[in-house]
Amino acid sequence: MYIAGIKNTIDTGDTYFREIAKEPIAGSRSAKEKLQRARIIALPIYDGKPLEARIDHSRWIVDCPNCNSAEFAFEDGLFFCSLCKNSDTQGKARKVKMPKDRKKIEVILGKRPIKNRHWTEPETVEDLEKENKLHLEVI
Repeated sequence: MYIAGIKNTIDTGDTYFREIAKEPIAGSRSAKEKLQRARIIALPIYDGKPLEARIDHSRWIVDCPNCNSAEFAFEDGLFFCSLCKNSDTQGKARKVKMPKDRKKIEVILGKRPIKNRHWTEPETVEDLEKENKLHLEVI
């Protein structure tokens, strides 16, 4: 079974579910459904503040502000909670903000073991590099 962070340094919903969909396991059907983003893209968009993505165990995720669940962040930049169905926005999709230094963050975290690949605002690239040098002796 695919584990986030094995093939890609940090997985989004797109990369993770694409890998799961290839496997002959019970979860592959659900993974294929999660990759079907046309329904979510077609939803009206909530005009409030975008949600911020974060990295948890090599996965870009977004926390649901309504029910405290979390979902993978997808490349289309939209969030839709599979648990509460964005009931606080009457079912409208929410925009997701990825950090401007996303690629640099992914490269730095890629030097760490999967279990230590975490990032959240307001951590900076410099903060992550210091942590690598201090805790992992990564040069």
